Amino acid sequence: MRPSRRMSQEGAVQLLREGTYGVLSIATSRGEPYGVPLNYYYLPEEQAIFFHCFVKGRKIDTIKENDRVSFVVIGRETIMPERFVTHYDSVMVEGRAEIITDPEEKTKRLLQLCDTLAPGVLERRDEVIRRQLPAVSIIKIHVEKISGKRNRDD
Repeated sequence: MRPSRRMSQEGAVQLLREGTYGVLSIATSRGEPYGVPLNYYYLPEEQAIFFHCFVKGRKIDTIKENDRVSFVVIGRETIMPERFVTHYDSVMVEGRAEIITDPEEKTKRLLQLCDTLAPGVLERRDEVIRRQLPAVSIIKIHVEKISGKRNRDD
C-alpha cells in the first residue's frame, strides 16, 4: 500500500467501530474463495467482530474447515467521474473465526447486535431472540491485524 494512502491505526479502528456492514472472506479447505456481505458490530475492548447467521450453510461449513478469515468495511465512498477517481475510507481485518455455541453467550451477543443495529427498539426483542436462538449461530472474529486505507484530497 502506498504510504500516502495508509490510514492511521486509530482511524481504522474508528471506521470499524462506526461501520455496520462488511464483507467476510474465507477459503474452503480446497482453496475455493467465498465472500459474503453481512452486518456486524465491533467491540474494541475484546478486539473482536461479531455477526450472526443461520446454524447451517456454506459459511458455517467453511469456517469449520478453515477459521482464518478476512473482513473488509468500506466507509465513505465518492466517485469523482470527472477526475476518474474514487475517494474512500476502508479497513481490512485479518483474524480467526470462532463459532459461539454457549446459549448464554449467544443471547448476550444477540442483545449487543440489537443494541448496535436497532438501538432503542426493545419491543419484542427478548421474545424474538429467545425464539430464534436455536436457529442462530454467532461468529466471533478474533482480530489479529487491522489496517486502513483511504484516498482523499485532504
